[in-house]
Amino acid sequence: MALVIAFAGSLIAASVAGLLVLAAALLVARRRPETEGPPNPGRRRFLGVMAGVGLALVAGGDAAGRALRRLARPDPTPDLEAMARDLGAEALELVLRDYHPGRSGDLQLVLTPGSTANYAQESLALLPHDPRSSHALPWMYLERVPIVVYAPGIVEPFDSTDRVTLADLAPTAATLMGFDGFRAPDGMTLPGISRPAAPPKVIVTFVIDGGGWNVLTHWDDPDPQKSAWPNLKRLMRGGATYRNAIAGSFPAVTACAHATIGTGAFPRTHGVTGHNIRDGRHARKAYGQPGRANPDDILVPTLADAWTRETDDAAWVGEIGYQIWHLGMLGRGGRPLGDKPVAVYWDEDRTVRWQPQNPDLYRMPRRVPPIDRLHSYAQAYSSNPANRIDAEYDRFIPSRGRAVCCSPPIVQYQGDLIEAAFESEEIGRHDATDLLYVNYKSPDYTGHVYNMLSLREKFALRATDAQLGRLADYLESHFAPGEFALIVCADHGQCPTVDTMGGVRVDPIQLQADLERAFGRSIFDVVTSVVPSEIYLHADALWDAGLSRDDVAAFLRDYRYRDNIGPYVRPDAIEHDRLDERPFAAVLSTDFLDRLAGRDLSPYGVGRFFGASDPGIPPVTW
Repeated sequence: MALVIAFAGSLIAASVAGLLVLAAALLVARRRPETEGPPNPGRRRFLGVMAGVGLALVAGGDAAGRALRRLARPDPTPDLEAMARDLGAEALELVLRDYHPGRSGDLQLVLTPGSTANYAQESLALLPHDPRSSHALPWMYLERVPIVVYAPGIVEPFDSTDRVTLADLAPTAATLMGFDGFRAPDGMTLPGISRPAAPPKVIVTFVIDGGGWNVLTHWDDPDPQKSAWPNLKRLMRGGATYRNAIAGSFPAVTACAHATIGTGAFPRTHGVTGHNIRDGRHARKAYGQPGRANPDDILVPTLADAWTRETDDAAWVGEIGYQIWHLGMLGRGGRPLGDKPVAVYWDEDRTVRWQPQNPDLYRMPRRVPPIDRLHSYAQAYSSNPANRIDAEYDRFIPSRGRAVCCSPPIVQYQGDLIEAAFESEEIGRHDATDLLYVNYKSPDYTGHVYNMLSLREKFALRATDAQLGRLADYLESHFAPGEFALIVCADHGQCPTVDTMGGVRVDPIQLQADLERAFGRSIFDVVTSVVPSEIYLHADALWDAGLSRDDVAAFLRDYRYRDNIGPYVRPDAIEHDRLDERPFAAVLSTDFLDRLAGRDLSPYGVGRFFGASDPGIPPVTW
């Protein structure tokens, strides 16, 4: 029995069976015979020998089974190399910039351009032409983001097409405030930015979440009255604009990007490899639970951390964002002016209010606008007939506090909070340069729920742009030229619907079931978690079954959309003309990425997808 189990695949199950056989044999050996007479030592020796033979069969069965399965299974390396060539050198570099051996999932899922990954609840309730999407991909339509440095009296207006990344923002801010001691692990000062004669009093980093170039160009218009971002255009005319900027790593998601903005490092260094990170055997959310955020997930100091140490806490630093992920720009933040740093998120699930990211480590601004103001904004917005749009998508309205983020009133209310923070915290009035990090989540949130092609996206983008203009006006009216710098960027672009892009959807539920069916020989589940850009595997299950990460990755090379359609998906929600499409451009194991580390990637060429998925440097339209 033990031999059969071991040969079938599970060494642990075979060992348990072998031990049970041994125990049974020993019990029989200790039992006295029914007949009279002295014990028979030969009989006991025979039973002992047979028990040992049983244990040998367990080991031999496992060794034979593993050897035969390895001989029967194709070498996965050619499949992995072929997928890497499909990706090409530039996309591989983006993947490697994210890979952290202690944090990343075992398999990196790179979807084909135009495709998207569902979350489990979306797959269970998929509808025809479903607008919901994710953007955890490396393609340039998602990577290309605007970067603008608006600093009158410090930075002269100019336009740049140099390739830069979000990792360059922290060292740029350090240069502007004369902080020579900050060394960004992966970034450098943006081209054309030099150290001023006197540092500014305040530097504000303003992130339009999900406001990548593909979103901006879709909602642009030569007529300023029709464009969704006239204030951003105004700052581009008056500042240093970098049109060839990219997020810089895969996946192009909020958690990775904001830690990159804060540290000047890519995820391979700062450790926040996605919204989920490995913690021992299992994956968990980066920073822990909202309201109890743990900044120790960031493995290197942020600029704010280093600056408070450099100035002996004489500078004010803070973050006003919407989600836990935005804490990556600030980090721990030291003890600015002897107090906890300001770090704010919107508590969707409990209080439906602004709250500190973790009351043990952070605090609210000293003055917070009353919540009744948000309610009045919401009432005025909902009563305007012009805002009643996309009625057919009303079924996607998020519940409870989440619904707030997809509506412009929260954007206006966040602007009130920022202005109140400037006044009550006296930002920009201290002995050292103050640092404020701001994220407006609404454009990205709206794109996830309704899609970037919805008019709701235009309204969210326009509301965010209005608050950008409001902040610029505040800085210009309260500070002289040379006393402030406003750095504006996005963290990533967004995915149009799969219908318009010709892509397919990846269902994590069915994907996990298919992998368990193909590789589930262990007493443990092979897959512990499937997220949009990663699969986390159970290391003990792989060892028990004699499998490698490469084996599982190679299996998915020929995986098709038709294989990934669960029985719970409505027939009219299936893309029947794309059943034979491959959802994955590549699936790369962490073992394969380890082998790529430090190698020259140029032999992998341009890849099959990279050029076709790059919209190019956006033209000057301001």
